[in-house]
Amino acid sequence: MHTDYSESENVIRRLHEITQAYDKGFDYQIEMLLRLGLERFNLDIGILARIEGDTYYIENCVCPDHMPLKRGDTFEFGMTYCAVTCEAEGVVAIEHVGQSDILGSHPAYRQFGLESYIAIPIHMGKMTWGTLNFSSPGPYPRQFQDKDIDALQLMASWIEVELVRLKQEKQLRELNLKLKEMASVDPQTQLMNRAVFMDLVSRSMSQLRRYQTETESAMLLIDIDNFRSLNDSYGHQLGDQVLAAFAEVLSRGLRSYDAVARYGGDEFIIWLGETDREGIRVVCDRLMSGMAQLKLIDEKISISIGVCHLKTRPFGMGDMAEFIEPEQIIDVMISQADQALCRAKANGRARYEFYSDEPVYQDTLS
Repeated sequence: MHTDYSESENVIRRLHEITQAYDKGFDYQIEMLLRLGLERFNLDIGILARIEGDTYYIENCVCPDHMPLKRGDTFEFGMTYCAVTCEAEGVVAIEHVGQSDILGSHPAYRQFGLESYIAIPIHMGKMTWGTLNFSSPGPYPRQFQDKDIDALQLMASWIEVELVRLKQEKQLRELNLKLKEMASVDPQTQLMNRAVFMDLVSRSMSQLRRYQTETESAMLLIDIDNFRSLNDSYGHQLGDQVLAAFAEVLSRGLRSYDAVARYGGDEFIIWLGETDREGIRVVCDRLMSGMAQLKLIDEKISISIGVCHLKTRPFGMGDMAEFIEPEQIIDVMISQADQALCRAKANGRARYEFYSDEPVYQDTLS
């Protein structure tokens, strides 16, 4: 009795050490667990297998170098001993497969000739996830005993708990990522929201004013012309479609490093970094043309754009620039772009206007 207790105690102690090694990762823990099982049962092959439909996947494997088994190998599920184990819904332990009524005539025995085998199903919730199994080409020199079954069940219990934990961790990461995306994205247009846009522009401007050469950039404020009457005439559902369609026009018409957001209602805001006046005009023409080509209704839908064109002096030339926070400059730029937008509306809509004939120096905005 003392010997049995010591062996069981040793398995529990080793298993505790393995399960506490979270910092080394799940694969390392499973490899150590398989090695513990091989040592405990005195067998050659240890496998954690995942079952998916009719396919048996080797997730983790420890075996002698001369045996052609490795992680990622797949087999037809029905051609493996594990098909019998999953059907049994409990531990299957056979010392001499060739003399067994259960597996002696199984196709896997004829193909692989594994004589000794002990395995248990692994469950995730109410579903069978796979199996933990140990085997060897030679027959087992003694009978599998209760302490062997207990050790295998203990290993399987930890794997099941850990699989559930890892699944929950993954779901939590995905949920947190989704929540983060939801918090940073306007749900109607899938563009970044206003807060994220402001933060991005602030960081971009801080970087620009560190350059050793003059740089140009622009803030564009865009409004869909007659959007209210569009909603009144065709309904809010059509209005929502227009917003989503124009958001796609914006996404296609800008460079990957430009920033665009829904500013509010039917207004959108764009930050064009390192863009001269000609480049700004090209973008405005492209966006206006893209909007005009939308075929959501019989009449053309147009936009008006107000532009604040900014120039940044080389670092050190504009002494005041160091003392002006990017947020202050952004507020003034938006105000100037809004004034230019109002002028575009007053001059007939479907056009763009610059706030000034020449770009405004950053250090003059406060």
